[in-house]
Amino acid sequence: MIRFSLLVVSIMSLGVFTFNHTVVPTPNSEVPSAVVVDTDFDTNILHIEFCGDTLPLHQSLVAKRYQKAIQFYDHPSFGRSKKRIRKQIKLIEPVLKKYGIPSDFKYLPFIESGMNVDAVSPKGAVGYWQFMPATAQGLGLVVNDTIDERKDLMKSTRAAARYLKWLYRELGDWSLVAAAYNAGPNKIIRHMDRQDKDDYFSLRLNSETTQYVYRLVAVKEWTTEPERCGEWAKSETVSRIAKFVKQQKEIVGSPSIAFLNPR
Repeated sequence: MIRFSLLVVSIMSLGVFTFNHTVVPTPNSEVPSAVVVDTDFDTNILHIEFCGDTLPLHQSLVAKRYQKAIQFYDHPSFGRSKKRIRKQIKLIEPVLKKYGIPSDFKYLPFIESGMNVDAVSPKGAVGYWQFMPATAQGLGLVVNDTIDERKDLMKSTRAAARYLKWLYRELGDWSLVAAAYNAGPNKIIRHMDRQDKDDYFSLRLNSETTQYVYRLVAVKEWTTEPERCGEWAKSETVSRIAKFVKQQKEIVGSPSIAFLNPR
């Protein structure tokens, strides 16, 4: 069992605060070589990655959730949004790189705010990265009656990069980092402890956080691999994958799935 004392997160003491939590390494998610079987779909659609880790799309529930996220953005307005946010994305990329944050996180402001500087959540989060006032101030941003640096793309991005880097030090997994950005690190760690799991795709979380990483990946995929997304948007794709997985299991003779490697 993962055991630790859960402390109250204080962003104001971000530089010195740490959790007494050790993350158990998860198995490498590389796609192994496989026995070739006849299949009626392009197996490249199974090779979806987030921050270098392959999503376990051979799991039926994971495939269904990912398809739901893909279908969520399958509309003309998202196509228009992609063009609108191009400039901001190019400004965000080098900042994340400087802090050692995977490039996939450049799409996070779109999930949070639609890349809208004036976005305000019902709870009072503001700006591209949707920081609450106390969180923003703890990360070094000025928030008062006359100045709100949450609306400054570059300053807020640097603050977000520092926060993401800190979350990774505590959690050791980028999918968990994304989930913690949405729900807060205390909630994610509490779920990990209670469920004795440290894999985002296995955790039982609230509806919004459950879909969070899938939507983040979906935005990336629609931006970079629209044809592959088109396949995922088809209603029959999940059942075709399930059929393929079953074939693989029967041939390999093992509960663990082996995928075709198109590379």
